[in-house]
Amino acid sequence: MGPQTLPMYWHVPGLTPGTTYYWRIDEVEAGGATVHAGDIWSFTAQALTAYYPDPADGAVDASTTPNLTWLPGQFTAQHHVYFGSSLDAVSQGTADTDKGTRESADANFAPGILETLTTYYWRVDETTADGILRSGPVWSFTTCLPVDDFESYTDEVGQRIFQTWIDGFGYTEPTVVPGNGTGATVGYTEPPFAEQTIVHSGKQSMPMDYNNVNSPFYSEAVRDFTPAQDWTVNDVNGLVLCVRGLATNAAAPLYVAVVDASQEVGMAVHPDPAVVTTTKWINWKIPLSVFTDAGVDMARVKKIYIGVGDKTDPKEDGTGRIYIDDIRLVRPVPAK
Repeated sequence: MGPQTLPMYWHVPGLTPGTTYYWRIDEVEAGGATVHAGDIWSFTAQALTAYYPDPADGAVDASTTPNLTWLPGQFTAQHHVYFGSSLDAVSQGTADTDKGTRESADANFAPGILETLTTYYWRVDETTADGILRSGPVWSFTTCLPVDDFESYTDEVGQRIFQTWIDGFGYTEPTVVPGNGTGATVGYTEPPFAEQTIVHSGKQSMPMDYNNVNSPFYSEAVRDFTPAQDWTVNDVNGLVLCVRGLATNAAAPLYVAVVDASQEVGMAVHPDPAVVTTTKWINWKIPLSVFTDAGVDMARVKKIYIGVGDKTDPKEDGTGRIYIDDIRLVRPVPAK
């Protein structure tokens, strides 16, 4: 379309069902010399069959207690769900995978507690109001091995989030545990100590303030594992954590470090120093080879650090707050 000078609507002709479209509006100042490029938006035209599954098709970091959702196809009156760990069984709609029907507005299915690091398959067939059956595609996802989903922390002494994730200050109840001397503050000063509004999944995430204005000019929280954890089970090959920041944060490197029982250390730094300023959740997937290449024994993981700042070359920096949720181990999806 060419330039328009009046408020308008544009009606798009002939969209293809199930296709994602992108659009943008640039604004031109009077005189035509200055152009302000707009954001790129997107939408997906309603498909004929069930579409837009969550977890996404092929996801490798799904929760072990997922709620499966999808968007209904056109004119859907009823959904019929099939779910199981066998591709052939779900494709054929065998009795053991048949999870029953639900009405058009009920486009979700909770399968309960699933096995870790296991691939599951599911499909949603739909029936229209005039009785036409439309078989949906078979989707798959692989569950993760949770490291910390931040759901177990409470406001009780001994169960507070900053009593597991040690920050720069430590804590005093029920015993005195010194902090790590950095500029990190985990949790809030008043209950609820965990974040309960800005969450990736579940009901809680970990808020961590960073203050790199003073020495040592970096901020980190550390969790100790007793006993040491085995991060080699079932061919896991990646560590995923979900992170979100604030637009007002000072940009600074975000890093994760892993320490084994022999005190070998491996560190991964997020490639985007502005990631701490993002206002949406980012899934940061780190290949475990980053740590093993540094000599870390992933079968004896003793500690994990999450930090903001340049720990290898500390320098005075700014302040801000990040949120961490759903730290998980993942592995590749088997070929279909």
